[in-house]
Amino acid sequence: MPNANETVKAYFDALVARDAETLIAMMLPAAHYVKIGTDADEVIEGNEDITTYYQNHVASTEDFSIRIINLDVQERDDVAWFYTQQVWNLKWQGVQEEFVMRMTGVLEKVDDMWKFAQIHASIGVSTS
Repeated sequence: MPNANETVKAYFDALVARDAETLIAMMLPAAHYVKIGTDADEVIEGNEDITTYYQNHVASTEDFSIRIINLDVQERDDVAWFYTQQVWNLKWQGVQEEFVMRMTGVLEKVDDMWKFAQIHASIGVSTS
């Protein structure tokens, strides 16, 4: 079974690969799940909209690459958390963009698998 660090890296690999099914499977199907994105209305509370969110996310991205500046994953018993700063280069809804993405998150271990319970993303200073 992957550890928390491997799970976080697999999340970013699935984003780049536009693999919605893997992304959806990595999310904790619980009422306390939260995903906060960079758009003003990009907030998911609970697990009801996870599938739609990730299907739409991968459908709206092309030519996606991520360069990790730093990644720190900490794991204690059945809870883990991460912080990462990355450079994202992608075509988003038809527009090529490059920016610094900062993310934090919390994972819970369920049946020996790490699942994302919370993800928060913010955009840093533009690289272009």
